[in-house]
Amino acid sequence: MKEFQILRYLAKGKLLIFIIALVGALGVYYYANSNQTYTAVTAIRYANDAIDQGLAPNGSELDVSEIYSSTVISGAIEDLNLDCMVDEIRSKFKVEPIIPEEEELKKQTAIDKGDEYDYFPTDYKITYEVGNDKSMSYARYVLDAVLKNYYRFYSEKYVDQLILPNNASNIESNDYDYIDSVDIIEDSVTEIDNYLLQKKSMYPDFRASATGYTFTDLEQIYDYIYNYDVPGLYATILEGKYTRDNDVLLKKRRETIDRINIDLENNNAKAAKLLALIDNYSEKGINSTLKANQDASNESDGSMIIDDVDNNHRDEVIDVTTTYDDLIQEYVAINQSIRINEIDREHAEYIRSVFANNPENVVLSDDLESDINELVTRLNDEYALVKDTATELNEYIGAQYLKVLNSIITTEAVNIKIYIVLSLILFLFIGCVGAVIVGRISDFVQYILYTDKKTKLPNRQMCDMYIDTLAEKVLEEECTCIVIKLKTLNDLNEKVGHSAGDMLLSDFGRIIKFSAKHYGFMGYNGVGQFIGIFEQCAVPKAELFIEQLSKNIKEYNEKHVEVHIKCSVAFANSTDDEIYDIRTLIRRAFNRMK
Repeated sequence: MKEFQILRYLAKGKLLIFIIALVGALGVYYYANSNQTYTAVTAIRYANDAIDQGLAPNGSELDVSEIYSSTVISGAIEDLNLDCMVDEIRSKFKVEPIIPEEEELKKQTAIDKGDEYDYFPTDYKITYEVGNDKSMSYARYVLDAVLKNYYRFYSEKYVDQLILPNNASNIESNDYDYIDSVDIIEDSVTEIDNYLLQKKSMYPDFRASATGYTFTDLEQIYDYIYNYDVPGLYATILEGKYTRDNDVLLKKRRETIDRINIDLENNNAKAAKLLALIDNYSEKGINSTLKANQDASNESDGSMIIDDVDNNHRDEVIDVTTTYDDLIQEYVAINQSIRINEIDREHAEYIRSVFANNPENVVLSDDLESDINELVTRLNDEYALVKDTATELNEYIGAQYLKVLNSIITTEAVNIKIYIVLSLILFLFIGCVGAVIVGRISDFVQYILYTDKKTKLPNRQMCDMYIDTLAEKVLEEECTCIVIKLKTLNDLNEKVGHSAGDMLLSDFGRIIKFSAKHYGFMGYNGVGQFIGIFEQCAVPKAELFIEQLSKNIKEYNEKHVEVHIKCSVAFANSTDDEIYDIRTLIRRAFNRMK
């Protein structure tokens, strides 16, 4: 049997090793990929003052499940233009509180003592996990979109400050008279300017990155419009007495004056009643206070009844004072309304007086209409800046209450690259072991079935198989067939016995095997005959083999004087003999031996 040679087995089984490693790596890849999940994780912190009580900035109860609410998820789906259902994403979100260790210790201590323990977490971990049908970047993008929409949702619900509407924007779509259009513009500019003054005072250093404006810049713009553009339009209208319909204008102003007069009558009546109540409360309050002080100086320390009366009396005095303050405040508010009504009535009467003597019923002006439309367009543009700046302010305020603790981290449950590398190493090792095992088993099978036990050379069955394989094709050039006949075998068997003949066969087989090691196939065909088939072996090389064989036999005979080896050798070459059929070539070699 052949020697155990690992390199020979590996070289012979390299295809098997490659197939095992490839199939194993592919199997591990598909298994790992089928069990792959991608997880995107981040952490946020609620930073408003009342969060330790579980309250949002506006005082309402905070609900962290709103992070994956339908509104937030729908916004994320729309932003990413995804084709999926809301529940498909919601079901894969998880929000967990991050509780410090010291709080856990406090909680356990309180439980051990039987005390109540309340703690509202401020930090939360947000996790979004997807399967192998998605990618790692998909998980990161979805979580990022959900967070952005939650910031917007959180700010709008709990933080955002009201942004005033632009009432001047709908002038062009309505058939207002010129003076009415300017009135609407003035009211809108006044409201927005007051709004900007408030923001300017509260956030003097805030500058929007989207617009590049501060509230001071915007307030100056509206202040200029209020002080110059609006008065300019008023002056043009009143000087030219421009109107779309003079009769309708006068009728509306008459109705306005009538309505203001009614409001004035009601407010004056209310003010008179309040003033009477104030005077009444004022007299009673002074008298009650004087009487209470006089009673207090004459009271007896031992009388419990007097103490109770005095306490009740003090309560009455406090109630009277509180009611008195409320009446004063209400009286002031009504007087302010009266003053505003008087100003509005004076303005309406002035407008009515200007247009009462209008020589023409309708006085139109294309230039005036163009100026009004131009100012409305400008106000729309300026309001867009106000809105964008205020929106960014709301986001800025919301960001102060809702902070991101770390950027989004995406991980995969299975590192497929590492698994593939490890599987390749493992299955390469398994393939090598398999190749060695298969090679060794092949050696055993070949030894048992196709090796002659005496000569240790391929037996007759192996020779036939090898010849049959070559018989299926045309022989190549310089293919040499060598036949050897051991002459002394029969004589030795007859004279000494078969055991001596077997020993001679064993020795001769070893000599032939050694001599033909670098030439090609050499097998034992039985009854002392050996067949050698050497591909790519020219006649000189075949003669060199015979010479080497003769030398080895000579050395053997010199060492074993009791037994000598004698043999006959002949060969045939496909090129020299012009024979390219293996069986014909073998017959030619045997004929030459005879």
